[in-house]
Amino acid sequence: MKDELFIENILKKGQAAKDKVLRELSPISVEQLNWKPSTGSWSIAECLDHLLISDSSYFAVLKEITEGNYKMTRWEKFSPLTTLWGNTLKHQLQENVRRKMTAPKKLTPKTSNKSLDFIRTHLENLDLFLSYISKCKEIDIDKTIITSPTIRIATYSLRDAFQFLIQHEHRHINQAIRVKENTAFPKK
Repeated sequence: MKDELFIENILKKGQAAKDKVLRELSPISVEQLNWKPSTGSWSIAECLDHLLISDSSYFAVLKEITEGNYKMTRWEKFSPLTTLWGNTLKHQLQENVRRKMTAPKKLTPKTSNKSLDFIRTHLENLDLFLSYISKCKEIDIDKTIITSPTIRIATYSLRDAFQFLIQHEHRHINQAIRVKENTAFPKK
């Protein structure tokens, strides 16, 4: 069904994520942006890069949907696992981490050596993502089924995708903030 209220709430949560980045992560140095608590941990830059890669992996399908050119595949139309996948991802990608997960290889950050411009790049990418979501107010977000860009057999509704992707946004922004709060975090 079309659900303008749901879209507005998702957009508010997306704006809250953007505000959190501006408030918590903008006043940092290049060294702080790229610092890692340990070799197996991500830096602030890597957390934001992961979000940039993840969000933009949906841009092609969102562009088709918002321009009215999207055609669901046979699998998307008839997959018996759509609800299961949507519920699983909403549960696994919650804002508050229940258990640490490994990012799919396709969504793993490439490098931690970023300039301060990268925060602006992340925010611009988030703005574009939110713009696509905003354009879905007249879309039946429950009957529009998409395929995961990383798990080709996974399908879920647009509603579920928006919910877990915004949760995912907050999850990794919170992770970046925890890096900043680490006692060994470099001073400016």
